[in-house]
This record gives sequence, structure tokens and C-alpha cells, in this order.
Amino acid sequence: MLSKRSISRQVLDATYAVVFVLLLLPSTLSGVSGSPGAGVLAGFGVALALRRRSPRWSLVLAWVLAVVQMASQVLPLSADTAIFAILYCSAAYGDSVVRRVGLASAVIGGVIAALYLVYVGGDPFAPVTDAGLQEPSLAQFALLLVGLWAMLGLSWSLGRLAYARRSAIESAHARELAEVHQARAEHEVAIEQERNRIARDMHDIVAHSLAVVIAQADGARYVRAVDPAAVDTALTTIADTAREALSDVRVLLGQLRHSQGDLPTPTAGDLERLLDQMRATGLNIDSEIDSTEVSLGAAGHLALYRITQESLTNALRHGDADQPVRVAIESDSAGVELTVRNRVLPGRPAVESSGHGVAGMKERASLSGGVCTAAGDGSSWTVTAWLPATTPSTKGTT
Repeated sequence: MLSKRSISRQVLDATYAVVFVLLLLPSTLSGVSGSPGAGVLAGFGVALALRRRSPRWSLVLAWVLAVVQMASQVLPLSADTAIFAILYCSAAYGDSVVRRVGLASAVIGGVIAALYLVYVGGDPFAPVTDAGLQEPSLAQFALLLVGLWAMLGLSWSLGRLAYARRSAIESAHARELAEVHQARAEHEVAIEQERNRIARDMHDIVAHSLAVVIAQADGARYVRAVDPAAVDTALTTIADTAREALSDVRVLLGQLRHSQGDLPTPTAGDLERLLDQMRATGLNIDSEIDSTEVSLGAAGHLALYRITQESLTNALRHGDADQPVRVAIESDSAGVELTVRNRVLPGRPAVESSGHGVAGMKERASLSGGVCTAAGDGSSWTVTAWLPATTPSTKGTT
């Protein structure tokens, strides 16, 4: 099968073959071989033209010409030097089969050529007898064989080195391309992860803030006639919640535009403030928070805050407002365990299972190295999250 080569290389090979034939043609025609020698020369020219485009057929043609040359008893010609270039190309440009055949050709061809020159065609280096005939000997055969193997083997070995060098260059280029593709893929994955993170933050901020605003607005409408002061309290809570949500949304939008860092990491004080904010909506929260200080890392603290926020928001939207919501945070040297349990209204699903909130909580916990579960038993809904510690814990004093 002809291998695909560039047009410029094919033209170069053909030009080299033509020049080779034209340079050797006068001496071949004027020599003892005459026209048969010119035919062999032309054949080797064709083999040279094909040596890189099709090393297999070039090698086959070289064997055919060698057999024809020996069968016609044509003396060794200068055209036979083309065999060295053909062997080189069989190793440099051929496939694994052609390379092995080329090596075998160098070995077997050397033996056949030595036998022919010494015992059939006449060794030009053999001593001349009184009768003018040459006396072949085993030593002459061995000497000639070693020389032929050295030249033929050197040609094949140089081609093999050229193949190895080209393969190394192609492998390096392929690795560079693979690294570029991998870097591009990692960049795209990083962008997608960043978008998902921002989407989770946006969901948590907007869903929580709107739930608080709706609860306060509904409560203010119901008590407006009997307790006007409660309306002012509700409006203040709505304004504070909306203002805080607007600030967080602006930070998120800035991240989208400029790839800035994460939101500020929530602290224990922020968690207490979140509970107070939810209590202000009318949600009855029974909290029990362990005072043990455990470092969860920035991602872990943010996950703890957001999971608590989402759980309380779901309790506000879907839970039984007449029953308290229990929030428990237990800490040890391994990490922090959060449990949020609330009662649900009879006949009403606890949380929309197809929503983004539950999936977001589980993903946040997973990205922090922890785990989060959310399930209901018909009368209550429980969210449990465990987040691993990043450093040994320090027992608090309060």
C-alpha cells in the first residue's frame, strides 16, 4: 500500500532518481554490460523514486533487479549502490514488516551477493592464475561477506535510527497536543465547576432571602390591623434581608465577570445571626450548638452555613410553623455533624425532591469531603450533614 507523502517530497525523490540514472547511464552503456546494464540502471531509478513513497515495493523491485542481474550474468554495476538507499528507506519509512524484511534482505542479500561474486561471477579481488582464471577461496568469501554485511547493515541501521528519531519527535508533538487538549479540558471543567458553584450560591442566597421576605410580608399583612408595630419590624427585617441578598448577589456577579474569589467564609457568629434571622420570620428554632472549635477550612465552613441556611429555608416554606425546628451541631476531632429536623404538614410533601436545594446541599458536602443526607418519614423531614475537620480540634471555653 502506498503511503501518503507530500507532493514536494515525491517530486524531490523522482528528481533524485532521474539525476542518478542520467549520471550513470553513459558509463553503463559504454561498459561491458551494455543495454542489459542500462535496463538494470533504469529499474533501480524507479526503485529510488519509490523508496520513501512505498518502501515495500521499492524493496521488492530491488530484489527483482538483483535476481535478473545475476541470472543475466551482468557484472556488478555502479547502479547497485541504489540498494543502500533502498535499505535505508525500508528501515526509516517502512512499517514493522517492511523493516524486518529489510533487515533480512541485508543479511540474506549479503550472503547471496558474496556467493555470486566469489563463486559465480568471479571475485575481482581474487588472485589470478597462470591461465588467467580466478581461484575462489573460503577466506575471500568470508572477507567479502563481512564487507557487504557492514555496508548493507550500516544502511539499514542508519534508517532505523532515523525512524526512531522521527518517532520520538512525533511522540513529543503528540504529547504536547495531548497536554494542550488536557489543559483546555481542565480549564473548561474548572469553568463549569465555577459556574455550578456560583449557581449554588445564587440559589441559596435568592431562595433563602425570598423565603424570608415572603414570610415577613405575609405575617405583616395578617397582623396589620391588630399590631401595627409588628409591621414596622417585618418591614425592617425585609429591608435587611433584601439588602444583604443584594450585596451577596453583587459579589457573585463580580465573580462571573472577573473570576474573583469565593464569598467571605461564614463564621460561628454568622451562623448564630442566621438562626436569629430565621427566628425573626416567626420560625420556632430549638438550637443546640457544641462550643468545640473545629477548623473545617473555607469550603467546609461555607458548606455548613449553606446547608443550615437551605434546611431552615425549606422548613420555613414546607414545614409546620406550629412545631419547633431542631438544629443540632456536634463537633469532635474528626469533624462536625449537623442535624436539622422539622415537622411537616399532614398530606404535604416535605421538600420538592426534584428541586436544586437538596442536590446542592449534597454536592456542597461532597466537595468538602463530607456527606449529606435528606429524607422524610411522612411526619418529619431530617437533614444530616457530616463535614471533616482539616486540623485537630481545640476545646472551647464557653
